[in-house]
Amino acid sequence: MRRIGMTGTIASGKTSAAILLKRHGYTVFNSDQYAKLALHAGNPCFARLIEVLGREVAADNGDIDPKKMAARIFSDEQARLQVNAIVHPYVREGMEKFFQARKEEPFAFAEVPLLFEAHMEDAFDEICVITCDKDIAVKRMMEDREYTEEEALNRYNSQIDPQIQIEKADKVIYNNGTLSELNSEVNRWLRELKERTR
Repeated sequence: MRRIGMTGTIASGKTSAAILLKRHGYTVFNSDQYAKLALHAGNPCFARLIEVLGREVAADNGDIDPKKMAARIFSDEQARLQVNAIVHPYVREGMEKFFQARKEEPFAFAEVPLLFEAHMEDAFDEICVITCDKDIAVKRMMEDREYTEEEALNRYNSQIDPQIQIEKADKVIYNNGTLSELNSEVNRWLRELKERTR
């Protein structure tokens, strides 16, 4: 089984690509969704996150409020790094379990937005970077996620340089266009994967 990591710039279309892969019958590990489990009271990461972020990020139900946490870590680089140091190993452990459960399949996918930042390259046999132009990413964040331009730029600029991602990738999909065009690129990529695993 080949382990394939999917990463790329924020708002580049990683999740759309994952949905398209699911339509082809593949399961895709979603590291962001898994990371959200760490925000629940009772999770092994929870107490350490509160220690870093303070009680003010707690929601009424006792869990960590994702919006409060995001506001904090995108304005405090030290807090962001500390949170990542807690959450990334937890996510990697969950991803390993996901891959182990699929070891009989020809390939399995994981969507990991912070793959390079978390130094997870060694967890994969190959890495696909999905990327788009900065102005398109910012526009998508403002339209789809209702971020202000400042919020969108803060999130974009907190990532590793997109050019470095491209240089580190085994496969690059440029997603500046429509969903239909992305679908064509994903189909082409799947054909390439199948050819290589014959």
